[in-house]
Amino acid sequence: MKSEGAPESYHRMLLEKRAGLLAGFGPRFDPSARMEHLAEDDQAQMSHDEFVSLRLNSLDYLQLRLIDEALDRLAAGDYGVCLGCDTRIPPKRLMALPWARYCVACQQEVGVEREQDLIDARPRVTLLRR
Repeated sequence: MKSEGAPESYHRMLLEKRAGLLAGFGPRFDPSARMEHLAEDDQAQMSHDEFVSLRLNSLDYLQLRLIDEALDRLAAGDYGVCLGCDTRIPPKRLMALPWARYCVACQQEVGVEREQDLIDARPRVTLLRR
């Protein structure tokens, strides 16, 4: 099922969000600080800040990939069509998430499956009894 000509506003929103993400990439902490001159508590805080920064960059890369996929679907004429059930994604959802790949019902199903995958992938902890 092809989208009936996605509005230019979606294209503009995707490009603006993409540009904002690209402008924000890079370290979000001060890598020039010397950890050997910092107190132990400060080193812990700096390590935590670095972890958070790397995690945020990871999320930004994921969102960038979703935006690029949406731009590809726009170019192919398939934008606004759910990848799960092949129905039109409501315009209200696309205005909120212009990179949406699924309608709400399919997204909920994908979310439930991902949550179960995460549960299944967690290492099992075995308690030793004495």
